[in-house]
Amino acid sequence: MTKVAIIKGNAYNATKKALEMTDFEKTIKGKSKIVIKPNLTTSAKANDGITTDVNVIRAILDQIPKPEKVVIAEGPGVASADYTFKNNGYYELKEEYGIKIIDTNFDEFFELAIKKPLTLKKIKISKTVFSSDFLISAAKLKIHSVVNVTGSLKNLMGICPREQKLRIHCFLPHSLVDLISVKPPDFGVIDGIVANEIEECVPHPIKMGIILTSKDCVALDAVASDVMNVRLSEVPYILELAKRGYGNANLNEINVVGEKIENIRKNFKRKNFNLRSYGHTKIGRLLIKFGLLDQFYNLAYRIFR
Repeated sequence: MTKVAIIKGNAYNATKKALEMTDFEKTIKGKSKIVIKPNLTTSAKANDGITTDVNVIRAILDQIPKPEKVVIAEGPGVASADYTFKNNGYYELKEEYGIKIIDTNFDEFFELAIKKPLTLKKIKISKTVFSSDFLISAAKLKIHSVVNVTGSLKNLMGICPREQKLRIHCFLPHSLVDLISVKPPDFGVIDGIVANEIEECVPHPIKMGIILTSKDCVALDAVASDVMNVRLSEVPYILELAKRGYGNANLNEINVVGEKIENIRKNFKRKNFNLRSYGHTKIGRLLIKFGLLDQFYNLAYRIFR
């Protein structure tokens, strides 16, 4: 039976225990090209509810036999990656463990064809990430203004260059299925020490004090959705990925160890962003149609870096 751990505690200790309870050491055995993808979409702090706590990553690194070979990969949408890494303590990890940190917006990339696409026939993703033999999605427990939930699966948008991110946003939620089909994560960790309600980028912190882990990221995000009291019928990309065999989204078939969902579930506030979502999609498609997507991203990058 699929196993998902929910552990209470501080960021480091809860992560360590959750990894132990979901067979992380056994799962990662023999892997040599390990990439950790945190959620650093903005330069906000972990206690704001937006970004992955650096101590979660530290706990993961401490369970890896040769952490100095690990790469941390992230590409913020418009914010400066350098400032984001620095503001959240990730450069301290670089000094402490000798790891490599890359901005996927400026990494070499592969453009890959998608089999059975829903919206995107091809997609660009980081060469470093695609070439890894073990991808860890270290996400944040958050509501998303367009797709309702962002967890270990939605977190993978950061493995794409900037211009690709807008293309994905224009076709949410279906484009997430296309993305995951090219490079599914091998293990998921969700930082719910301080989560975020209402939306994904503006702080609306809600203290939960939990870490969730699983080697089945579909199951992990299904459980995370239930913790935030979001019905899976409202998160269609999770159900579609389960249907395609990328994991188990049936909560009755998932063995949740540690905390019981009913004891920690909170009703995360949400807003109806249907109009915003529609407007964002329409604008994005026009930018793509008239070849203005790259210019848009370059302007945004200069403004927000």
